[in-house]
Amino acid sequence: MRTQRVAAFSRRLVADRRGANLVEYIILVGVVALIAIAGFKVFGSKVRGKIDEQAGSVSDINGAAK
Repeated sequence: MRTQRVAAFSRRLVADRRGANLVEYIILVGVVALIAIAGFKVFGSKVRGKIDEQAGSVSDINGAAK
């Protein structure tokens, strides 16, 4: 009797798919985060240079207006 209940519980547990979508989304978010980190590592200094360049331009315009 107990063995049958354990077997039935095991079958229900294996057939339950409610958490599968959540796991897939977590994996997807992890992969996107890894890609973003890799992109920042590769392009970070170039992007930082462009931001500093634009900040200098704005600062020069602001200084000329005074």
